[in-house]
Amino acid sequence: MTFLARTVLSSVLLAGLGALGATAEAQSLSVSILHREPSLAMVRPEPGRVVEGYYSHYRFDTPGSRTAMNGMGARVMWNVARTDYGATALPSRFAVGMFGEYAPNQEGRSFSLGHVGVEGDMNVLEKPLFGRLLPVASLGAGMLWTNRKGPEIQSVDFTLGNRSERLFALSPSVGTRVGLWRDLGLRAQVHDLITFRDEPRSHLQLSAGLSFSY
Repeated sequence: MTFLARTVLSSVLLAGLGALGATAEAQSLSVSILHREPSLAMVRPEPGRVVEGYYSHYRFDTPGSRTAMNGMGARVMWNVARTDYGATALPSRFAVGMFGEYAPNQEGRSFSLGHVGVEGDMNVLEKPLFGRLLPVASLGAGMLWTNRKGPEIQSVDFTLGNRSERLFALSPSVGTRVGLWRDLGLRAQVHDLITFRDEPRSHLQLSAGLSFSY
């Protein structure tokens, strides 16, 4: 190869490397502009979907006392601001999804219960405490129904479980997510389950279970 050919080839290679470097720098700059902290511009966002299974304990507001029941539930959530890795550094603090819960008939209760609806989550903090603890505030809305086993119980005031019913329900809650290992975590919540029939009734619900992000 002649000296002239080597010179031309070297010039072409240098020009190509320079163009690639400029392109990469421009992309990093364009991503950094989208974030308050440029140092986080190349951070991969967390998984945008979460599947959860959990145990629930209910304390229903009934005349003279609270009726206790246990059940199971599942929840699927999506990050509403999920985008390409090259266009976002941190996941959104908001997620939306749907849930379903079921409490079978238990001794001394004579009714089963189901609850389905949609839910919105908000991470209270931008980053988890100690890298693992993340407080969460939620609001759910949906339908709660009861299936009475046996004859209805007639009463002046409405009592949950006296007969088969379908009710609109809201469920504001607060809780905490705890990272366990990789994408596996634990979530615990305290719900104020509000049903609407004649007048609003407030019921306590405690839930805890495992979550998997992907």
